Amino acid sequence: MVDIVFEVADARCPATSRGRQVKKLIKDKRSLLILNKADLADPGVTAAWVKFYAGRGEEALPVDALSGEGMAGVRESLHRETQVLYRSLRKKGRRKRPLRAAIMGIPNTGKSSFLNQLLGKRAALRGNRPGITKGPQWVHLQGTISVLDTPGLLSPHQKDEESLFKLAVIRAADPERLDQVDLGEQLLNFLKTDYPDVFSIHLNIKDTTPTLESVAREKNFLSTDGKYDLQRSAVFILGSYSKGKLGRISLEAPDNIS
Repeated sequence: MVDIVFEVADARCPATSRGRQVKKLIKDKRSLLILNKADLADPGVTAAWVKFYAGRGEEALPVDALSGEGMAGVRESLHRETQVLYRSLRKKGRRKRPLRAAIMGIPNTGKSSFLNQLLGKRAALRGNRPGITKGPQWVHLQGTISVLDTPGLLSPHQKDEESLFKLAVIRAADPERLDQVDLGEQLLNFLKTDYPDVFSIHLNIKDTTPTLESVAREKNFLSTDGKYDLQRSAVFILGSYSKGKLGRISLEAPDNIS
């Protein structure tokens, strides 16, 4: 039913946040890859992803759907697609109709925020957790575009531990269903290797190789029995990353993607 698909991925881990089900549904349909939440991702790594996908014949556009940054490029693409549609309808002797687009992606990539920016109005609910959009819904901007907003699609059989870590950290998979301490330790280990400066710059932690225990010690996170609260440290680190308080950090780069 649609002329073009906007596939919305998380700019912090574009490869992992492109769901297999989404790819199957798109098939050969004209599509545009939206690297949303680009304001939270490492800009150099995001530029590398854009180049990477261009080499594969895909157009990828970095976007911050909350502020609207990058939406000008999306609207230019929409204009081009509209002209393609009009030419096709004219050749068939048919009247003009609005461009039909679908927005697809895994949970919590910001599809609803993207839709609201696209149509210039609050057309859909949004929130920083999976499952906000309950079912497919058409949103119309009279005479211009009709957009099908869909719920997030995520394979229930995700077995790759590294992928699960990334999806939980960006909240595409519910992090509260996983062991918070283990997840926090994984994030700390990643940061120590790839972004070691974040601790001193953004968290005022002097230890360049911190553990959850040392974070608890520096932040005075204590449990009721007086011991260091590792759970609270993990939630603190995960929440700081989720809210962008650790700076612009990407979880994967195209260099290690086959």
